[in-house]
Amino acid sequence: MSIVAVAGPESEEAPMTTCFVIAPIGNEHAPDGSPELLAFEENLEIYEKVILPACARHGIVPVRADGIADSGEITEQICRHVLQDDIVIADLTGGNSNVTYEIGIRHLTGKPIIHIGEHGQLPFDLSLIRTIMFKRSRSGLVGARRDLEGALERVLHNGFEPLTPARILFGLPAAAPSAESVADPDDPEAPGLIDWFVRVEEQTEAMGETTEAIGGFMMSISEVALQIGPVMERASQPGAPMSAWLPAMTELAKGMAEPAAGLRESCTRFAGQMVEMDAAVHTAFDVIAAMPPEQRAGSPNGFLEQMVSTAESTQEMVGVLSEVEVGMRWLIKMSRELRAPGRDISAAVKQVSAVVTRIADWERRARALI
Repeated sequence: MSIVAVAGPESEEAPMTTCFVIAPIGNEHAPDGSPELLAFEENLEIYEKVILPACARHGIVPVRADGIADSGEITEQICRHVLQDDIVIADLTGGNSNVTYEIGIRHLTGKPIIHIGEHGQLPFDLSLIRTIMFKRSRSGLVGARRDLEGALERVLHNGFEPLTPARILFGLPAAAPSAESVADPDDPEAPGLIDWFVRVEEQTEAMGETTEAIGGFMMSISEVALQIGPVMERASQPGAPMSAWLPAMTELAKGMAEPAAGLRESCTRFAGQMVEMDAAVHTAFDVIAAMPPEQRAGSPNGFLEQMVSTAESTQEMVGVLSEVEVGMRWLIKMSRELRAPGRDISAAVKQVSAVVTRIADWERRARALI
């Protein structure tokens, strides 16, 4: 279940701004002391002391609709509000699965969404998405209300920058570096430049291990091909029957099956790591771009050089993978025995090729900042 809030009836003078409020609501009729009743009381408090007065400040009248759906159900009415309303306010406190699902849908629309959440009660790492954080105290809730008022003011008068999922879906350019990329010294949860460097460093280390695995599987495939070489030479001798190729193809397919499957798995993992790392890398770039050039000596420049090196080595790996895949295309046409490992190798190349544009963008931005 989620709290759903929409604006009241339209004014004759101008249409009111519709606002859909997503939050876990618990169960008002649950037994005393139960987690469901506690969730209801806690989220009602956030609604009444933070969301309702902040909306009222801007003439937005939210309406609670506790009975709009059965527990665990995402109704068509809820989906329409998520997709169509002017503004969505999402309380992520507690990591409710319905709330997480609904905000995922909203992120794809490119329309305004404002995240709020209690410190220590968030479902996932929100450091890359601006979130109004609060403590459940009198002063904490007052501060959250004021922050929400300010966020609504910006959305109503300055527009809203689509989040990454919508930008990718609609083919929009990457968001321009913003001063908000730099850590806010008043936000104890905001990561600083060193925090971003550490995050990228950890992810780079994991990627390095995956890259080594990819190299190992590629070497195994090459070794299998070399071992089968003499058999293939005999099969290609003048006068040799075409049936002489069958043992070679069968042996080659058998030898390539395991490393080809391993290559595909490793390349899939590598592509996922690249996507996860991409946001942290670009945030670090944004922070460095906001620094005066004379302050980039040391760690910032070292980070930029590391990104150039990573891009170059990855592009080299992609080139080798592509050569292997081209060779497999020829072999696949020769024998059905090789189609299974051939498909794995082709899939591996596609996985890595899909993230090459990200790597090229890293190199471009890093070189521009060095």
